[in-house]
Amino acid sequence: MDLTRCEVCNDWTAGQFCSLDAEGNGDTDREEFDPAVVSDGGRREVATVEVSSVEYSHCGRAYNVTMEGTPNFVLANGVLTHNTDDAQAALRRTMEQFSDNTRFVLSCNYSSRIIDPIQSRCAVFRFSPLAEAAVAEYVREIAAAEDIEVTDDGVEALTYVADGDMRRAINALQAAAVTGETVDEAAVYAVTATARPEEIETMVTEALDGDFVAARGTLDELLTERGIAGGDVIDQLHRSVWDYDLSETAAVRVLDRLGEADYRIAEGANERVQLESLLAAVAREGRET
Repeated sequence: MDLTRCEVCNDWTAGQFCSLDAEGNGDTDREEFDPAVVSDGGRREVATVEVSSVEYSHCGRAYNVTMEGTPNFVLANGVLTHNTDDAQAALRRTMEQFSDNTRFVLSCNYSSRIIDPIQSRCAVFRFSPLAEAAVAEYVREIAAAEDIEVTDDGVEALTYVADGDMRRAINALQAAAVTGETVDEAAVYAVTATARPEEIETMVTEALDGDFVAARGTLDELLTERGIAGGDVIDQLHRSVWDYDLSETAAVRVLDRLGEADYRIAEGANERVQLESLLAAVAREGRET
């Protein structure tokens, strides 16, 4: 479908004008319009219907969804948050113009990146991350079905890497399965470029004990020898800090410095410099106490 700018409001639309109001302000004097091009019909009742099947169409990211009485169905999964505001505005017009004969399902990880006009036209359903037990059970089920030998520590590693995201666990399982005959802890952490929880804990403990040199050595091994990104180190540290045997005061100190480093990295600062600064600040405060 070709999208153009409305000649009146300069918004994206599938036709010459974005709405009846805009078309009425243009140069045409038409008095009758196709109801299908009405941009917003106001508040209307929405009838629900059961989804019979969802099949991959083998064409990009499109899916064929079968529903009784609904011949047209659009399912967008994940990529919407990567579109610009103008692209989302174009999608909004498409949703409005074809709302009578098409149903849209938009799936994303960050709803804050979806423009408000689209959110206001949708019923929002939020799903929490899966429990570790559920991820482990499904990983074992997939491994059995695909004849993949996976160890207990491999399942634990996949569960840790997934952090409640089943898609991430499946991708890690698939990647680890092609590296060898057995999917174990070492294979999972290697293919996902993830540090072991005990390695992060060792680094933090060394810093809290005032040994900056040792903590910096552990960090250097993670970043240089293992190729782990600084942002991933921060994410692992943030999700695991309360699992360590730290006092409340020590945990608060770490989180305070962690938030500052994460903000600076997000603003474009050097990852290594900010992580070393974090460890130095924690080590200095550890010596003072």
